[in-house]
Amino acid sequence: MTAPSGLVVDAVISAFEPGDDLAGRIDSLLPQVRRVVVVDDGSPGPWPTNLPEAVVVIRLAENSGIAVALNRGVAACLEDGAEAVLTLDQDSDLPAGGVAQLVATLAEAGEGTAFSAPEFFAGVSQVHRTDGRGRRITRHTIQSGMLVPAATWERVGLLREDLFIDLVDTEFEMRCASAGLHGVAAAGLRLGHRLGTQQRRHGWLGRLGIVGISHLTLSTPFRYYYRVRNRVVVNRERMSGTFAWRLRDTLIEAIHFVNVLSIARPRRAMWRIMTAAVSDGRAGRTGRMPAQLAPVAREVRWAADVIASPDDEDQA
Repeated sequence: MTAPSGLVVDAVISAFEPGDDLAGRIDSLLPQVRRVVVVDDGSPGPWPTNLPEAVVVIRLAENSGIAVALNRGVAACLEDGAEAVLTLDQDSDLPAGGVAQLVATLAEAGEGTAFSAPEFFAGVSQVHRTDGRGRRITRHTIQSGMLVPAATWERVGLLREDLFIDLVDTEFEMRCASAGLHGVAAAGLRLGHRLGTQQRRHGWLGRLGIVGISHLTLSTPFRYYYRVRNRVVVNRERMSGTFAWRLRDTLIEAIHFVNVLSIARPRRAMWRIMTAAVSDGRAGRTGRMPAQLAPVAREVRWAADVIASPDDEDQA
């Protein structure tokens, strides 16, 4: 896509064992961008056979994490002259005209802008505040739906690959903020996406109806290794102007982790995952979760009733 401003936009989709519905999402994107690049993050199973011919597919030999997958696609696009790259998950739905709105928002925001993103991700506002120039400044921006200009990639670098998954977008956004750049939201733009499983805990606490205590949005058990470890890793980084941000996020996540531990069965299995994550984070051990923890994570069940459940989350 060449925008009125002359911006050349490519889209990169990270995929792990995608379903046939990926083809429909690509079809809706193709008219909006110059090209769509799908990066297969080492899917062990069958690959969709109905993808449009125009799509470019990059296959990774093994499951390497969302940061690696997106970086491979972004690098390929930048090398081929893309002036901005839109990153997406395989299960995100950007409406028709969404890319044009992101491009316009980016152009209007001007100097000091890191990226543009939809105002709403899965119905949740990504707007943190409105600045003196009327820009809707984002925070906790999900990478799916980010339109990042080449100048930002060049200034702050690509996504941090050793985090593997979880907080990859948060760490990138904090690096941008530390460099004096901020994300801006495209007013009213909504990106459809499936979040984690919503569950209501058993017992009297579950009957209280309090979101965050009786009703929880849960990740799959193995993801808590990455969520805990990467929180420790990110908190140990030196990024100016982000201390209060990290402190608030850590307190909120700590409450969530306590709730997760309280409903995990067997609790000792989740405790082992979380303590290993803290230990690895403090030691600076990153990358893929240790192989010996995978069977431990598969043991974990929740003492809760499913309220709403999407398909499984991002790649392992």
